[in-house]
Amino acid sequence: MLANCLKIAICVGALVLYPKPVLPQIYALPAESLPAPLRAKEAPFIVELRFTGLRRIAPAAVAAQLKSREGEPFDAAKIDKDLRALAMLGWFESIQVEEASPILPPPQALENQQHIALIFHLEERPFLSKVEYSGSRLLSQKQIDKVLEDKKLAPGFGKPADPAALHRIAFAIRSGLNELGHPDASVHIQQEEAKNATVSVRFEINDGPLLPVRKVNFVGDPQLSSKLLRGQMRNITPWKPLASWRGKNAYTRDAIEEDRARILMYYQNHGYPEARIGNPRAARIKESSRRWFPWPHDATQTGLSVSVPVQAGHFYRFESIGASPALRQAAEGLAGKPVSIFNVEEGRPYSSQVIENLRRSWLARVQPRNTKDDAASVRAVESMTAFDADKQTAHVTFDLSDSQPYVVRRIEFQGLHRFNDRFMRRRIPLREGQPVNDRALEAGLARLARTGYFKPIRKEDIHVQMDDVTHTANVSIEVKEIGQQRASLVGGNGQFGSTLGIIYTVFDLLSREELLSGQLEGGPESLQIVLGLAKEGIFGTRASLAFSVFNNVIRPRFARSAQGPFFSSRSQGIAIPWTYPLNNTDSLGINYTLSRTTTTYSPAALIGVPGVTLGDVRTKTSSSSVGVGWARDTGSERIVFANSVSGGWLGGGENMVRSSAEYSRIFRDPFFSPTGAWAFRTTFSGAGSYRGDMPFYTRIFSGDELVRGLRPGELGPYAVTASTAANGATTYSASPAGANLLTAVNAEYRFPLGGGTEAVGFFDLGSGLLLPSWLGPTKPLLLGATNSVLHGSVGFEFRWTVPGVQVPVRAYYAVNVLRMNRFLPLSANSIFHAHNRFSAFGWGLGSLF
Repeated sequence: MLANCLKIAICVGALVLYPKPVLPQIYALPAESLPAPLRAKEAPFIVELRFTGLRRIAPAAVAAQLKSREGEPFDAAKIDKDLRALAMLGWFESIQVEEASPILPPPQALENQQHIALIFHLEERPFLSKVEYSGSRLLSQKQIDKVLEDKKLAPGFGKPADPAALHRIAFAIRSGLNELGHPDASVHIQQEEAKNATVSVRFEINDGPLLPVRKVNFVGDPQLSSKLLRGQMRNITPWKPLASWRGKNAYTRDAIEEDRARILMYYQNHGYPEARIGNPRAARIKESSRRWFPWPHDATQTGLSVSVPVQAGHFYRFESIGASPALRQAAEGLAGKPVSIFNVEEGRPYSSQVIENLRRSWLARVQPRNTKDDAASVRAVESMTAFDADKQTAHVTFDLSDSQPYVVRRIEFQGLHRFNDRFMRRRIPLREGQPVNDRALEAGLARLARTGYFKPIRKEDIHVQMDDVTHTANVSIEVKEIGQQRASLVGGNGQFGSTLGIIYTVFDLLSREELLSGQLEGGPESLQIVLGLAKEGIFGTRASLAFSVFNNVIRPRFARSAQGPFFSSRSQGIAIPWTYPLNNTDSLGINYTLSRTTTTYSPAALIGVPGVTLGDVRTKTSSSSVGVGWARDTGSERIVFANSVSGGWLGGGENMVRSSAEYSRIFRDPFFSPTGAWAFRTTFSGAGSYRGDMPFYTRIFSGDELVRGLRPGELGPYAVTASTAANGATTYSASPAGANLLTAVNAEYRFPLGGGTEAVGFFDLGSGLLLPSWLGPTKPLLLGATNSVLHGSVGFEFRWTVPGVQVPVRAYYAVNVLRMNRFLPLSANSIFHAHNRFSAFGWGLGSLF
């Protein structure tokens, strides 16, 4: 019968320590063994589907999983798919299907047709009712539950007990113990089935002995020092401080494979293209050490010694690197001028990374700007390396590839739970049907990382499957969501003192791919509250529209002011920015802001000094402004231009023009260390009034956000202020007057230290000017010697990226090598000492640039 033709058996092992997936076995007999009706040319019709052995699962739920339907002809291929579909559910221990004679009469339309009934014999798996964990001294119940929840392996109570799921839980527990330094840990699965068809599962855990890695040796022919090779390791580093606390002395397969890949990459980038790294071997060792607590004694410690086989091979240097005439002609044809690409000095050690960087540089020169309309014109660039073993030199030539470019057939995102596929595709410029462009893919992944909702995507998370026959590629990207809700820290030593705040964002709360955000940031001298709503893909385009409401309060206390704070300001309003991406790197933005500012001046401030007019004790100014900006962000280079105008036909009492520009770039160190990077930034900003007075609060009081080591307002000049003492005498002093024109240059050398920490050496240079002609009719009495002074500082900075929130915390020490230090007379009896600190410590949250 049919039961002998197609059968599935699912076997469950009671004990698996390192589980392998057990695939269902499908048995099929040759067609000659089928009953005569099924071998007939005309297949019989199925008039009845019956299920036996069901206790908890409804027959309708099983029937919904089948492709075979009553009233349809029998199809063996469909039956095969039905059996596999039922097996994949994980509901049944065994599945059988057989042919039988129908009990009910067939429908009238099938009376003259051959008809059969199919009976599915099903044996349900028991339902999981209880899970216990016993035997572990290291992992508590709560810790195990958290590990399983993070890996989405929490047992499903009230559902059929899936053996594969139980094995995955056991493997996750064992992996957690391995990461704690217990490589011999084991997990046994014990099941106890009750009479009511439920099962209780107990995971018997044996922690095993503590065996931390104590030594790492490199055997064979490494050519390089062990100290240098150990420096490339990031996961297993028992020689580093607090290694046991940070889990850096635990031996796991994944950890050693990552370190092995880093060591191999170091060899291939430092002159050893033929280097081979073998499979590491771990062996138990015993070490004797002298202990002094609680009394001097000798102690024996057990652990692991890891041996890594290394064969460095020959050392090669670059003898020549060039491009073919066809490649240069193609690049110059698109650029319209001779093309020059950074080349490598001859005699430098061979580096596969340098070759890849040059290949991608040439690729960017020969690719058309728009591949949508002219995909066939896309040309690939390949590198050809010839090694001379006698001279130990390498010759590299770049040329256009004769092969047809690969076209993206499918892009798939794995690991999505809260975010939909459309959200991901909007941020990645690589499209299906277009040629493979790794630069576009990297730019999109960097854009995804900047959203803060995903963990950094590494190379091993990207899988590209090439089809050499059709010249197509399937791209699969594994993403790990942090969540739709995100909290970030902000703050630092800004224009008006130190601040600390939090930004809380919620994405897709209303299922419209909208972003709700709230920011609260404050300190002794300022408070800022912002509520915002943003939506991407507005009106069916790639543009984004936002709406925010803000409330800012500042009450500055400038250093050495006469009566500080002599004013306080409060601004309320709304801002509506609209952004449209022009291409993969450029975007155009338009912003409209409507605000109302109330400024209160100190009654003790006098107007007796010539040129100083504070006006009313309280002023209210409304502002309506429109701004236009353009930004380019390639990941390593950023250019921003922004301009805005307020007043005039827009209305309001503020008639201002503002402009700013910023250029920053980061690139890998080509001289000292490949892991280091150089970073540069130059910035310019200016503001002025074209009619009426420029409000005092619109001046720029910059400090260490441009030149580290300066106090708020010290980048600009000082102005004379006056106050009246109790005896009626007038006292003169100086306080920061702000600036309306600023420029600064920053240079940094960044070197990663590991663990999310980075060391930075910096040099800052900047100057602030207050141009009276830009202020309107009312002008302050400036101390000319303090205007347009060049300030400069050097120092070092440490940055640590907080896990989870992914916000850098900066701490720096700066020495003001170009600082102001002058004595200036204010009156016949008053002298003001204008000076900057010689050195200063500072801090901040978030990247400086």
